[in-house]
Parts: sequence; structure tokens; C-alpha cells
Amino acid sequence: MFSIKRMLMGLIALFAVIQLIPVQRTNPPEGDPIVFTNPQAAAIAQRACYACHANTNTWEWYSYIAPVSWIYVDHVTEGRQKLNFSDIAATIANNAEGGEGMIQRAHAEEETESGETGGANGGAAELIDEVAESMQKGEMPPSYYFLTHYADATMTTEEQAILVQGMRDALAGR
Repeated sequence: MFSIKRMLMGLIALFAVIQLIPVQRTNPPEGDPIVFTNPQAAAIAQRACYACHANTNTWEWYSYIAPVSWIYVDHVTEGRQKLNFSDIAATIANNAEGGEGMIQRAHAEEETESGETGGANGGAAELIDEVAESMQKGEMPPSYYFLTHYADATMTTEEQAILVQGMRDALAGR
């Protein structure tokens, strides 16, 4: 007869087995990192963004426990593809070449809403506009991120403006 005890033992065994499935937690070397001229903007970016959008990530304890580790590593990988403060040149190039960057996501949403198609030049200015828009819409940081990083990720409207202007200053001419 099937019992709650057997079901619990099975779930514990399954939990133990899934811990053996490897995930790659990487922090590649920095390529062409963004250099903020405003130290306040740099501090805001490091506090609120770098955990998912830079190669200087500190892997939290829960990034070692499946199935949370699978979600966390996937989120960081996706975040770095869309915007990587540790290699801003690659981020801009990825956007310009039609990669999975923020600009392509935004243009895909616009095409869906308007029915029109349009290309993105992928420049730094457009990238910054998309960063600003995603923060204003409340998409960044994502709501689930606040479960573990609430104090770090919370940005006031003023801090968002400082970050965006800091990015504009740092990427002027790109």
C-alpha cells in the first residue's frame, strides 16, 4: 500500500539525485567593462544590476541547490546576454547583430503590438533607452529577484535616473 512515508522518502531521494545534475556557474574574464564617470552611478549599478548583468557575480548559496540553481544560472546567463556591464562592447555588438539583447526583445514586442517590423541599429543610445524603459515598466529588476535581493535591487526613481545618465556618460560616442 502506498503511504505518505514512502512518498516522502521518494521525494527526498529525488531531491538528492537532482543535486548531481551539473550547472555551469561561470564568471568569465571582463572584456570591455563599462567605466562609469559618476561614482554614484557605478555604485547603483554594482548594487542593483551586477548580480545578473556582469561577470563579477557572487554565486549565492541557493545557486548550488537544484532546482533553484537551474533557474538562477539560466537567469544570470540570459541577463548577461542582454546586458553585460563587464563586456559592454560585446553587448552593443550582440544587439547590433540581432542577438538576444534587450533591443531585439523590445523591437519584437513593438512588432507584436503594432504589426510593423523595424530594425534596430543596436547602438549604445538605443541600449540605454531600453534599459531605462525596462526599469520604468518595472521589468528590471524582475519581481522575483526581490525575494532574495530586496535591499540591493530596490532603486528609487532618482537612482534609476542617475544610473541611466551614468550609462549615457560612460558610453558617449559608442
